[in-house]
Amino acid sequence: MKTREIAEHETVSAWLSAATAHPEMATARWRENRYLPRRLGCGVTFDIVLSDRSLVEAAYRLLDQYEQPLGPAVLFSNLRSAAVLVPRGTGVGWYGLMAASQWPERLPRPACLGEGHAILVPALVPRPTAGLVRWLVPPDGEQSVGGAPLLTSPVPLARCLSEAGALLAPVERTPLSRAVSAVRSVLPSPSALPSPKRT
Repeated sequence: MKTREIAEHETVSAWLSAATAHPEMATARWRENRYLPRRLGCGVTFDIVLSDRSLVEAAYRLLDQYEQPLGPAVLFSNLRSAAVLVPRGTGVGWYGLMAASQWPERLPRPACLGEGHAILVPALVPRPTAGLVRWLVPPDGEQSVGGAPLLTSPVPLARCLSEAGALLAPVERTPLSRAVSAVRSVLPSPSALPSPKRT
């Protein structure tokens, strides 16, 4: 069992190092310091969906509720944001997915970043103390395809982010709804009205 765990760790480590400019050098450095965070290039083995931290956390709860696979995602402690690792090339159709999901206009739209961007991810071994970034869900070596960990599917992610946005965003009050609320506030409640007399 111990040998299997080491093999899976090395598989995920090799997949992460493939997103660096010098994979062999990166792997050697990570072996020297297992707590070292990793700067990875996007668009090589994965893209990232970047959004508000609370939205990503809520979307992951919904994905789990709908029994959808949960791929790697990271939370940034110094920012109010989180990043979900999604299949490479997701950025090409991400705008269309967001448009189809009826994203609430009052919230910033999640962005999908690919080639030309980079992300800092934590080590696979949890740090004794909290760092700048931590895993919401770490890469799972047991659920892998061709040596790559299972990633969150873009379509259910977009839908769950949209649903999370509708749940978390404050309801926008139109001038009409404000007027109705003002009228209701000055009218007596039905229980305070005298009951009609019967003849």
